[in-house]
Amino acid sequence: MSFLGLMRLLESARAFNQKNGITGILLYDNQQFGQIIEGERASIMKVWKRIQEDKRHHRIELLEIREITERAFPDWLLRFYGGETLTKEYPALAEMVGGMDKHSHALMNKMRETER
Repeated sequence: MSFLGLMRLLESARAFNQKNGITGILLYDNQQFGQIIEGERASIMKVWKRIQEDKRHHRIELLEIREITERAFPDWLLRFYGGETLTKEYPALAEMVGGMDKHSHALMNKMRETER
């Protein structure tokens, strides 16, 4: 995915998430994406359908759906991880990239395992 395509994806996803009360993170590593998505079940299913219908995806795998008592990312409409290289070339993106929590690391590791 090109840089411009990635930025368009992020803006589109943030607008959709804000409209639908969804929070979460988007992980990106070696042309692979992973997401942790939080919200009401109906909104999550709307996102899941949108992801499945997106023609840019070649292989989609649902790892887990579970009920939560409290959001892990309540203030993030979408947080992007994995763009450390991009931030070196485009410093304005630095606020969109940050350190990952243990759940995010586990998802990133799962993504890397599927490459092999």
